[in-house]
Amino acid sequence: TDFCGPPKIIPHASLSPNKQYYVGQVLHFKCQSGYDKRLPTSGTRVCKKVNGKIIWTSLDMRCTNGSDEWLPQ
Repeated sequence: TDFCGPPKIIPHASLSPNKQYYVGQVLHFKCQSGYDKRLPTSGTRVCKKVNGKIIWTSLDMRCTNGSDEWLPQ
């Protein structure tokens, strides 16, 4: 089985801990309580093999409490 490395952390979002990440695995992220002021407040990332490279799908999710608004980069 092909394994992914750990996914990038999303600030103020929780992820159920896992020791191994494998191709086809779906991770469910959810904003922590108090940081759910902007949609989407939850989402998933999937470990995929694309052209021989193992990647995590992107997740456009921001968790904010209203005082730490993200600025465009």
